[in-house]
Amino acid sequence: MACTVIYILNAAGGGRPVERGSAPKRPTWWRAQAWLVLPSGEKFIHSTRVRETARTLIPVMDALFQNMIATHGNVVTSAGWSASTH
Repeated sequence: MACTVIYILNAAGGGRPVERGSAPKRPTWWRAQAWLVLPSGEKFIHSTRVRETARTLIPVMDALFQNMIATHGNVVTSAGWSASTH
């Protein structure tokens, strides 16, 4: 069983997570990355591992993602996150 969840912030400032594969019902280890690109072209990536269900993964990653954006002045040209488990 494998599952990947992807979220990309669109130009209008919104987006939604897209889930592919079979989502685990019990907590499992996810490999996750959040990334953003500043107007200068500089790219920041944060990698982590979290133990969550697919349902609880999204708020955890969203909090990390929003914190990264706020840390860099809320001015990004593109941003997103992805997480996968097997």
